[in-house]
Amino acid sequence: MEQQKVSITETNFGGIVYSSDGMETFSDHALCPHPLMAHHKPQCQHQQQSPDAITGGGDGDCGISGNGRQRQSGFLVKRLNAKKTMAEISIPGMRAVFGLGSSLIRRVIWIVILITCFGIAVVQVRDRVIYYMSTPVTVNVRVSRNETLPFPILSICNKNMFNMTAMWILKTEKANLITRTNGTVLSQKEIDNWDVADLVGVRGYDVLELWNFISHSIERMIIECFFGRNKTCEERGKWTRIYNYMGVCYSYTLDSVVDTTGLFNNFYLRLHDVEPLAYKGDASGWKLLIHDRKDSPLVILRSHGTTLYRGWAKDMRVFVRQFRTLNTESRQCSDDHDYSYSKCVAQCFSKAVTDATTCRLPYIDADTVGAVKLCNDSQTYAAANDKVENLLFFGKWSENNCTSCPRQCHQDFYITYTETTEMKRGQENLGKLRIFYQDMTYDDIEEEYGYTAIPLLCDIGGSLGLLLGASVLTFFEIIEAISAALFHLTAIFTTCCCLMVKPNKVPRQL
Repeated sequence: MEQQKVSITETNFGGIVYSSDGMETFSDHALCPHPLMAHHKPQCQHQQQSPDAITGGGDGDCGISGNGRQRQSGFLVKRLNAKKTMAEISIPGMRAVFGLGSSLIRRVIWIVILITCFGIAVVQVRDRVIYYMSTPVTVNVRVSRNETLPFPILSICNKNMFNMTAMWILKTEKANLITRTNGTVLSQKEIDNWDVADLVGVRGYDVLELWNFISHSIERMIIECFFGRNKTCEERGKWTRIYNYMGVCYSYTLDSVVDTTGLFNNFYLRLHDVEPLAYKGDASGWKLLIHDRKDSPLVILRSHGTTLYRGWAKDMRVFVRQFRTLNTESRQCSDDHDYSYSKCVAQCFSKAVTDATTCRLPYIDADTVGAVKLCNDSQTYAAANDKVENLLFFGKWSENNCTSCPRQCHQDFYITYTETTEMKRGQENLGKLRIFYQDMTYDDIEEEYGYTAIPLLCDIGGSLGLLLGASVLTFFEIIEAISAALFHLTAIFTTCCCLMVKPNKVPRQL
């Protein structure tokens, strides 16, 4: 009997294969349900997969094999079960929420518990992170001993700003010059009313030369000075002339370090002042300032210094405090070891003076303000002095205006403890000063980070372990579960898009 080949066409739709001979079969899976599938139950076909079905090859790009019977997306979904992966995350309660055998009530209870614990953990972690970002510091104070210590700078000014005897010499010369030139005889009252500004130009002096002439000379002010036993101050260091708004002052710098302590082994100074007249009612005595070598005494000498009055003796014990602070965002400072806050403030003050005037006074550094001329006439000098008084004494300027001057990260403070005694009768015009180290110890004050990354991780791990029973490896499990879920959704989307394409009709030979 001759066999006859019948051509039968089959159509794969919604996971069910419909053929023209009325037969219908099921494909491996049905990711996108079709209405006709409601009355059919998928059949498990145990057959060997072709290489194309596993690797994604075949005739179509939608995951359908060449014969239309196999979809590799179903194979991938079987291998990547997202729900099962979520249930395997090592957090207590995840199996109850995503497990197949859990009841609805159990799922709801565990969802509430997990959400509550997760919220509390987020609050605690946020609190620890905010505390870490605030960069808290701890201060360590150590009392250290050293074989040598640096000796501070001593800056000293006569509180009587100018030498009135020298000013009277210039006033007399100017009055005589006016008499010889114009024949005008000035009264004594007119001559007494002349100020420093009126003496600019006498003898051809500019303002800097005038200040030097009417200043208190160091030779007349100091009777004797020793540093250590039988060592003069000039043998151990040097005196330097400095200019201040208090007049011409002097600073003493020791060339070496100090290796001995005690009242009789350090600095000893005897001062002398016999000037009978005071400039503008200035008080008698001397203004003293103990400061670091990097600091500028321009502004801080009057505000931070101490006074030694005539007829009194002062003993000053010095202690050193070394500060080493951290440069943090909330407490910024300069890490430059050559930077000085007081010097920056002095430069800020100098710029404020020159901005308010048209010239500069002798204590204004030319390198700070640029090409600004000295006040070499009486009008500009008097105007500049008035501006300085308004800035310093009437609150027109303060160091808080110097916003470009950060504090120092590394700074040495010299703390002094003074004892003052009255000298004997007949020594009313003298002053005696002794500066010394009591011992070779110093306070080392250093800041350290009080909350680093390791305590932060420990606190975060403790919160997550206590509330969720989680660890670092748990986060990798969560990442794996999320990746599986995304891959699962991608596979479903790809299959649904393929089923929306026109069905392929494949002739089948019987």
